[in-house]
Amino acid sequence: MSYTSEEIRLASELFFYLLNNRILPLSDTLAAEYGDNSQIREIVITMAREAGLHIFSTRENLHLVSEKENSIFATTYTQMKERYNRLIRKRHFHLANIIISVYLAEIDRESNFSFRIEDAALSYYKLEELVSETLDSWKKRSEVENFAEDFAIAIEEIYHLWNVEMSHSKVNKDGSLSFSSGNRIGFINEALRPLEQEKLIINLQSEFTIIPKKELYERLDYLYHGGDRYTEIMDLIKETRGED
Repeated sequence: MSYTSEEIRLASELFFYLLNNRILPLSDTLAAEYGDNSQIREIVITMAREAGLHIFSTRENLHLVSEKENSIFATTYTQMKERYNRLIRKRHFHLANIIISVYLAEIDRESNFSFRIEDAALSYYKLEELVSETLDSWKKRSEVENFAEDFAIAIEEIYHLWNVEMSHSKVNKDGSLSFSSGNRIGFINEALRPLEQEKLIINLQSEFTIIPKKELYERLDYLYHGGDRYTEIMDLIKETRGED
């Protein structure tokens, strides 16, 4: 199938916008071209596929995400370490992933759009408490069963990092939270930066609060719900709270 130069230009403009911003509202004229013009849509999908990327559309947005495997944009520990300077060792990377998972387990709901997003706001203090409860429960399980091997979680290293090497949260004299290196709150802030930079959460540091955005729920619905590993980790976290 042949394409016009205008279709190629618009498709390229759309693809590189998504590459830079990851999300595009369907109300945007470029998104309208994607939905209305099958030629432009085919070009964009082909460009994404060749780069190991995937495009999906929700009721309100277009999303561009990396494929899980064989993508030039897949994030490795080395790449993450270069972007986020507090991920000093792999155990920091593993702990950051656990913090994100605990956060998602707290805000993920079955009827995502039947409540006000603001009601899902979570404080830094509460997230710190939930992470501690989760790691304490997993550490106890690891003492009586092969927890680390069964669930592929380096609980001993992560637990020691969180409970021994990191200090408890501190409040500055002006009432603001300290986000210094080696501080639990500071590391939570670092762990959530990928979500913030993807524009999936609103990080209100001055109010000690994290608010999930509608786009985060779209990602969960289209990418993670039903995934075996995601379901396994969510179940493990919810078990620590006595939830089904």
